[in-house]
Amino acid sequence: MPDTAPEKTETPARCMICGGTQFTALGAHKGHHIFRCADCGFGFVHPMPTGADVAAIYDNYGPSISYTKKAKKKVARSRKRLKRYMNLARGKRFIDLGCNIGTTVEAARELGLDAHGIDIDPASVGGAKRIFPGGKYHAGPIETLPPEWGIFDFAFSTEVIEHIPDPHAYFEALTPRLAPGALLYLTTPDAGHWRVPANFPDWDQVFPPHHILYFTKDSMTRFLDRHGFDVIRFVWSLKPALKVLARKR
Repeated sequence: MPDTAPEKTETPARCMICGGTQFTALGAHKGHHIFRCADCGFGFVHPMPTGADVAAIYDNYGPSISYTKKAKKKVARSRKRLKRYMNLARGKRFIDLGCNIGTTVEAARELGLDAHGIDIDPASVGGAKRIFPGGKYHAGPIETLPPEWGIFDFAFSTEVIEHIPDPHAYFEALTPRLAPGALLYLTTPDAGHWRVPANFPDWDQVFPPHHILYFTKDSMTRFLDRHGFDVIRFVWSLKPALKVLARKR
């Protein structure tokens, strides 16, 4: 539940996406204060948890029993989604960023892609190797992506970026591992969607310190441009979900 009477906190100095200096206080959730940039609409927790704080949340996080039971259905769903977009990729080298137990990696492998997956949680990666041994997996932050894996033509990132305290550092590590012209498919909650409640902390996607970044189409476009990507299109969604296809320049 959102806080009813959040304590005052210091206003952020600058938006990490556009550099703006004007903010709206959106309220608080469990002591975490949330602000929105007046220029690009980007929402974020302030003060921001550290990388170590966020990593501690996922220690022994592991794949849930329910997620594992739904693995076959999730493979089928991922296969359908990949078939929709894989023709836009210019090669077959695929990586799922935040692969959990490997359902999307398995779907990509079944579709003939050279499928890889990375996840910060070793237990999830252990599950992936056990359940779907045909893929290639690595446990650790993006900076530890094995050099021998080379570069990729198609990157898939679903519901990951909203968890990351420093998305710029994340993309600075990721971008060199993507080939020129590589396709990126990224999803995250859409903070600018018409179905987001007027009282922002009432939105069911607001639950810091798990979700700490809240992108809009404008802020996502600016973010991707800064890291060398051109937006191909945003995929329409009835739910407040931001789904973007982009290509590396």
